[in-house]
Amino acid sequence: MPATRTTPARRTYVEAAPYVNGYGRFEAELTFSASDKRRALEHRSAAVELTALYGVEWRTPWTLTPGWTVYREQSEGTQFGRLDDRRMIVSGPERAVARYLAALPRVLAGLEAAATRAARAFGRWRRSLIAVLSGHLEYEDPSTLRVRAREFRTAVLGHLVTYLRTPPAPATSDPARPLWEQAAAVAAEVWAERPVDPWEAPGDEVAAVLASAARPAALAVVEPVTTAPAVEDDEDQAPAVHQLADDEHQGHDEEPAAAAVEVPARSVEIAGTAGSGTPRRPRRALLPGSARRQLARRPHRYGSIRGHDQGRRPCGRLQPPQRTGPAAPPARVRTTARTRKAQQT
Repeated sequence: MPATRTTPARRTYVEAAPYVNGYGRFEAELTFSASDKRRALEHRSAAVELTALYGVEWRTPWTLTPGWTVYREQSEGTQFGRLDDRRMIVSGPERAVARYLAALPRVLAGLEAAATRAARAFGRWRRSLIAVLSGHLEYEDPSTLRVRAREFRTAVLGHLVTYLRTPPAPATSDPARPLWEQAAAVAAEVWAERPVDPWEAPGDEVAAVLASAARPAALAVVEPVTTAPAVEDDEDQAPAVHQLADDEHQGHDEEPAAAAVEVPARSVEIAGTAGSGTPRRPRRALLPGSARRQLARRPHRYGSIRGHDQGRRPCGRLQPPQRTGPAAPPARVRTTARTRKAQQT
């Protein structure tokens, strides 16, 4: 039975989160998840170059420094935030951003594949007899060759990114020069071998991006609350409540007696006598909330019981007692001879 060959899964170089912001504009936050920051910046430069082809805008988001305090900024010079180079936000028309997000993973995968082919070509040249006989490797050791290879791959990828908008001219490498000085020629060779199409965006992937976008929920319609009938009943009972309060104050000034005051929909016992004949304190009516507030704001017409005590005003405010001194002696009238003569006549 022949072995079935499975297609290798595409490596994820970027993670996209599309959404619609509060202003109705379609946006997407891109996160470049490469473990090496240098490689993440290379992918970011390719994503920025691709925005000009699809007519979308981009910006770099701001990230806060973990554990930042004013003391650390003044003593250590720690800034409260910086621009996050591993993230990028693209915005624009909904269809254009969706096509951009569908094409970006394919473009990054194609550029990475072309850069890998260029790096393998550099390894073959380093092990070739021509490089040894030419004397280009006489002053190079393994550590410097690793640095040369890393810088060569970065330079080739930078040239490949520019080829997305402008295809390169045909070029060939020169055997008389070291290969790390011919990054542009090697990039043109690998591009001619297998170019990268920046416009490859399948329709099903575009539809999937539009369907996965987070959109704000629809606004709820708030209907006006109708007035409850209980509130209208309280307003209708307000005059009867005032009459009940007046009768209650009048009952304090008179002898306690058993009486009943009728309130609409309520029956309240005003006064009564216990079994021993001792008068009982009248009970207050259970009034609705609106009526109690009206009674609290309304001044007492007849004062209160304690207002009749000595040393208090009817409103209940305490007054200092007035001290009475001894009676003044009667006034003495001075009589003269002329006064006595007038009295005799």
